[in-house]
Amino acid sequence: MNVQGFSLLLLLTVTASGCASEPYPAFDHSQNILGVWDCAAVIEENGASLKVESKDTYLRNGASHSFGIMKAKFSDELPEIQYSVAGTSAWKIEGEYLIQTMTDLKIVNLTHPEFDDVIKLQDIFPENISESSVILRLTSTELVVDSESGAGVYRCSKASNTGGS
Repeated sequence: MNVQGFSLLLLLTVTASGCASEPYPAFDHSQNILGVWDCAAVIEENGASLKVESKDTYLRNGASHSFGIMKAKFSDELPEIQYSVAGTSAWKIEGEYLIQTMTDLKIVNLTHPEFDDVIKLQDIFPENISESSVILRLTSTELVVDSESGAGVYRCSKASNTGGS
């Protein structure tokens, strides 16, 4: 998995979670995306794998927050590395696309910090990187997007309400 592909995949998994119903009705999809989502993505390419589980929140003001765990296996010779990932993005829906621009990203190696000398993911990502994804499905309970960069499909389900309001 090349660094650019990995970077775009990570951006997608940290920031993306949006989707659309088919076909697109004349409905403001941004209403369905609001709230907290449980999201996951699994990508495998050339012996490398990336698994992400996150809790993503989309706010009415166009901001989103994502917190989760990413497990990366770069090769058979290296151990699986677990990372804590937290990101903040600006989001908007334009037609059938979810467009997100990362405004802040924090990646912490939880299990094998000795490998940060080889590859420190935090240093790979430029500021304000943007990702566009085709919305495959967006309902009040499900969202699915497919990255235009080829980073893969990101699937989410509406998180259950754990607190009173």
